[in-house]
Amino acid sequence: MSLSEIRRCAFVVSGDTPWRCFLVQAKQTLMRWQGLVYPDVYSLPRWLGSKRLDFLAVGQKIEVGRYDYIFTELNAGVEQIRYPLTLMEHDHGKVVVIPGPPELFPLNASPEANQWARRLLGGAGQVWAYAPEVAAFADELAQAEVARVIPWPFDYAATRHLGLPRRSRSSRIRVLLGVPLHFEGIAANNPQFLEECIVDALADLSQPERERFQFLGMVYTREDELAWRRSGFGKKIGAVLEPKMLYHRFVRFLGSVDAVITLPRFTVLGRIAFLAAALGKPGIFTDNVALHRRLYPQSLVQTSADEGLRELVRELLLGLLKEEPLTIFQPEEQAARQVGDFEKNAVVVRQMLER
Repeated sequence: MSLSEIRRCAFVVSGDTPWRCFLVQAKQTLMRWQGLVYPDVYSLPRWLGSKRLDFLAVGQKIEVGRYDYIFTELNAGVEQIRYPLTLMEHDHGKVVVIPGPPELFPLNASPEANQWARRLLGGAGQVWAYAPEVAAFADELAQAEVARVIPWPFDYAATRHLGLPRRSRSSRIRVLLGVPLHFEGIAANNPQFLEECIVDALADLSQPERERFQFLGMVYTREDELAWRRSGFGKKIGAVLEPKMLYHRFVRFLGSVDAVITLPRFTVLGRIAFLAAALGKPGIFTDNVALHRRLYPQSLVQTSADEGLRELVRELLLGLLKEEPLTIFQPEEQAARQVGDFEKNAVVVRQMLER
């Protein structure tokens, strides 16, 4: 099959109800209507040139030979693993498996799920990883070298076109804290410690200087929103809870802030870091994410509770106040351009499909 002949693909959608499949389909349709490619896992087939993309619910019956490729994430549920394995064994199409953060699968997978996952990874046509850590996890689980690190559907030019501010700068200094902030559970990333670091940094400033700063935060779940309000987070620094946004609005919002501090606990993709880097925003990130290390190599902390965060926050705020953020907080522009070379990276990944 040549690169121009990826006619029809499917993506197995994780979840227990058909509604999940419908919501993913609706989101991808909206992105296409807006002329955007949202850089999540479900956009991979379209990015690679698939003429038709269907989203499959777990257990959905399909006819043999209907698809050229079937994409699936690696989920911890037994049925969510067995379904793509069944499709693969019945020659329904070449299966491409994309694992997620390696910290999550072991927390939720049973011994039986581990066995099925090993079979799926070992028999798949392709196993793609967005970071070396994810590839190492997949190889260890499969007990073989099966995974390859791929570029991702990031678009440097489109991000800048959409997100660069079109109005004059405000005198307020807007700093985005965490996308998202997690207060409870396995993804908790210590928002209270970050607030302490900001309080310490502001203490060195005069009242007029402190008043120039506006701190903005975001959460993704109702549980974290309630935890924010219950804990009193943000009261010491006047932090504002921003609402969830559609992708195009979020990119424009990100373009309006002056700096970004995002400290995820898990080995995530690094989408926020790419958007911030493409828009030229100074920032502080954790070093557990490959894109963080590539795009912001000099402004990293080991964890969200790293004591080194105090000094970095102080230096960042002082630099913003002087309108001269230190070089260490600036993104690597050339790296951002390479990560976001949309067309070139698509060709690289499409060629992998033929190997």
